[in-house]
Amino acid sequence: MMIAPKHEQEAARLAALDSYNVLDSLPEADYDNIVSLAATICDMPIALVTLVDDKRQWFKAKVGADVEETPIEVSFCAHAILQDDIFMVPDTSKDERFADNPLVTGPFQLGFYAGVPLVNEDGLPLGTVCVLDQKPREFSEEQQKALSILGQQAMRLLELRRKKRLVQEALEREQHRQAELERFSHIAIKELKSPMANIANVTRLLLADGKLGLPDSKRKMMEKVLQSSDRLKTMLDSLWRYNTIDEALKEEKQKIQIKSIQQHFQLSMGKKANIKWLGLEEIYYRPQLFKRMLHKLIDNSYRYASQEVPNIRINIKETGRDDKMYQITVSDDGPGVQAEKLQTLSELFFSCTPTDKYGKTCDGIGLAMLEKVLNKENGKLHISNILPTGLTVQFTLPKA
Repeated sequence: MMIAPKHEQEAARLAALDSYNVLDSLPEADYDNIVSLAATICDMPIALVTLVDDKRQWFKAKVGADVEETPIEVSFCAHAILQDDIFMVPDTSKDERFADNPLVTGPFQLGFYAGVPLVNEDGLPLGTVCVLDQKPREFSEEQQKALSILGQQAMRLLELRRKKRLVQEALEREQHRQAELERFSHIAIKELKSPMANIANVTRLLLADGKLGLPDSKRKMMEKVLQSSDRLKTMLDSLWRYNTIDEALKEEKQKIQIKSIQQHFQLSMGKKANIKWLGLEEIYYRPQLFKRMLHKLIDNSYRYASQEVPNIRINIKETGRDDKMYQITVSDDGPGVQAEKLQTLSELFFSCTPTDKYGKTCDGIGLAMLEKVLNKENGKLHISNILPTGLTVQFTLPKA
């Protein structure tokens, strides 16, 4: 019996095999289908997808075999992976490399072997798709071609498996990095809020103290300090709300009567805006979070409206396949947004103007916070202008 020599790049080959994380994995239908096809097309009782490790050949899929692996010393596939094309042994009893192989002389009584190597993108063989019989056989060109095609398909499955795992690992790293970043910003914001509030309060006290007799130049400087500290405090408060939105997503879902939402905004807005409600009378979602989302949109419409009392229209309906989503549309008759800025409205800190019509600082957080919620809820956000004037913000939320 001749034991197959090691591949010339054996260390790299084994490292490549490990990178697919497939050894000793559970059975998978796609691989099982390949061996079923191989056995049928090639008219063979045994078909395998094998992976050749350093001390064994392991079967990812098998038909007609009741073992999971065999030692590398008796492996036919260890010879096959050293070939550039199909490796065939028409009559094992007449081949000096295998005539006294235990797989030939023992209970398996193998008389025929044909295997095509599974070669990765770097040219390294990982294993084979092979067919076997207990008696010597002829193997036609059509069967050889079919086996080669099935081998290519098996290799594609392995590549897909590896790439899927790499994507998943990259996603997990990104999620971990994002979690660490949010944790850092959470701590930083918390630590900065109090000092900034102190600076603002002390500055106000100094400006209000008439006994100091501050010259105009110093008073103006302190007023700028106060403006800057107030603006930074506003930004920190907004960032705090943005970073803690995940807590709101833990709220239990329940039935929400839209009439109660209407009453809430009627009390909070008073005569500042004319709000018209259309659509559903009841939805199933997180009550407090839903109010926060609508509040941001209504507040934006009010603060940036060109008229004193804007008209706001809110339409809530079911949408999607089998009505599995809610669609919420908030439209106003304000000035709208420049077309080139529509795509950036939901970016964190982006604002079309530094202040609203009342001179209040714009933090650029509201739509970013809404999009953050929608990303976690598998919802979608769409913003568009209304002609001749106005803006529409439309978003979807899952019903269940």
